[in-house]
Amino acid sequence: MLKALNNDFVVPKLEALWSFDNEKYASVSMDEAPLKIPRNEWNYRIMIRMPDFVTKEQTKGAIDIAVNKKQNELAQKIEFYEMTEGKVIQILHIGPFDNEPQTLKKILKFSTENNLQQNGLHHEIYLSDFRKTAPDKLKTILREPVK
Repeated sequence: MLKALNNDFVVPKLEALWSFDNEKYASVSMDEAPLKIPRNEWNYRIMIRMPDFVTKEQTKGAIDIAVNKKQNELAQKIEFYEMTEGKVIQILHIGPFDNEPQTLKKILKFSTENNLQQNGLHHEIYLSDFRKTAPDKLKTILREPVK
């Protein structure tokens, strides 16, 4: 749709915001969460960053096309979501997702040493296509909003 308007762009990397019930798991630290909280108790929002020129109305139009012309009912769950993250700690994690707790320990250590508190949802940016990349070569930005 945007290509026809001479606003073509490369689709950015997949991103996700992750969270869990903070009251239920209040005693679980950031680095322990992936190991101690069952995956079925995690909440997530999968995202693809859009260029600034993509509007809410254009997104709605693309969703309508996917639902009505392409018969893709799942597209109804897509929404235009604006996010302001603010100050963050971030680190590049290289390796399988199962090893992320080791990298999260580094974020936790930095946060503690600098008296920073969590201020938002855990954010991951997947730089590698996990369908095509060996687990030991995966690159993921791990990001923690802080105050």
